[in-house]
Amino acid sequence: MSQARLAEAAEVSIQHISNIENAKTKVSLEKLVDIANVLDCSMDELICDSLVKAKVIYVNEAKGIYDKLSDAQIRAIPELLRGCTYFCKLMEQEKQRNDIQSRF
Repeated sequence: MSQARLAEAAEVSIQHISNIENAKTKVSLEKLVDIANVLDCSMDELICDSLVKAKVIYVNEAKGIYDKLSDAQIRAIPELLRGCTYFCKLMEQEKQRNDIQSRF
């Protein structure tokens, strides 16, 4: 959904939506609820990436997925997680190298 459509549906300006997305303004709880309703999502989904202690939300989501897996799929999860962990470490190292290079 475009910022313009979201702004219109939530009855705020496009600039305000942009400022919210970029954490350049504060937003009322009432307006967050309006935005969540327009986006047809929960407040958890809307703000989870901004929460310091969001682990429980992700654990519950993962459990919901896990409960639907077959035994064979469950056996593959540890290897998949090891691969993801390794990939994330590589990405973090690359980011650190880029940060260091951008200083000079």
